[in-house]
Amino acid sequence: MKNFIKALNSNKHLNLEEMQEAINKIMTGMIVEEDIESFLLGLNKKGITEDEITAAAIVMKDKSLKFDIGDGSQIDTCGTGGTGLHTFNCSTASSFVAAAGGAKITKHGNKAISSKSGSADFLLESGADISHDRNKLKAIFEDVGFIFLFAPLHHQAMKYVMPVRQKIAEKTIFNLLGPHTNPCGAKKQVLGVYDKNLVSTFSNVAKNLDMEHVLVVHGDDGLDEISICSETLVSELKEHEINQYKISPKDFGLNLASYDEIVANSSKESLGLVNEAFNGKNSAVQDMIALNSGAALYISNITNTINDGVEMSFELMNNGKAAQKLADYVRVSNKK
Repeated sequence: MKNFIKALNSNKHLNLEEMQEAINKIMTGMIVEEDIESFLLGLNKKGITEDEITAAAIVMKDKSLKFDIGDGSQIDTCGTGGTGLHTFNCSTASSFVAAAGGAKITKHGNKAISSKSGSADFLLESGADISHDRNKLKAIFEDVGFIFLFAPLHHQAMKYVMPVRQKIAEKTIFNLLGPHTNPCGAKKQVLGVYDKNLVSTFSNVAKNLDMEHVLVVHGDDGLDEISICSETLVSELKEHEINQYKISPKDFGLNLASYDEIVANSSKESLGLVNEAFNGKNSAVQDMIALNSGAALYISNITNTINDGVEMSFELMNNGKAAQKLADYVRVSNKK
């Protein structure tokens, strides 16, 4: 490990094999906290490469409590978080709309870290039980077409790095790995990132990890979602090819909104905004959910374009099917 730290401090990148060896040692409890801290800070100072993220994601997936579910067509909407912007839980809400439209969702997520409401907080506020055993998760997925994979339950090897991450109190490579480590091996994803410089990086990492269809997105306003408040930079991986482009709410016949219209300062407030949208209230929140669930329906092959997905999403919210899908998930998750 000392050699790896020395290399990083000399501004040298680690190759795939070296990075896998280092992360494997860290995630099996072989490295003392002082060296983990030096390693993570060395990576930050040098700058983290696509190969280093790829290698770390491979090890983290290998260490996770994986299980087979679905037929490989399921999607994830897990992003990085970390924007520091306090918006409603858009990716979680959009997952339920997409599920109501026939998409199969294995949603990976956690409690709030930099926001006021993480996906786990939102689901707990809705009354869902997110602490399931494997058999129950499979039963929920078969019944509802949506499951939530609470990250701490699936990535127990993270316990070796958590004290150091808390001590460092800044983003490290481990803030970049969650979206690449779905425990059910989802090959399709709408993946929001907190920094526009990660857009190209993450689509290349997704390609390295043999993902099938991924939209990496970052709003010009800083959101790790497709934004209703600005244009959004998109890097699309499809059939092993990557294309980068920008989209605007105006492309879908929607008006630009102000940030104040999508703020939620608690999970309760977030759930309230989503419930209003799911009950047919026209708002910036409903528009933003439609943009993101439209993208999810597109990568699920439910629709041929994002635009068609957006239109379908409005129907699913206005006809009550999205609300019913959320209610079904809460009900089934609480079955004994």
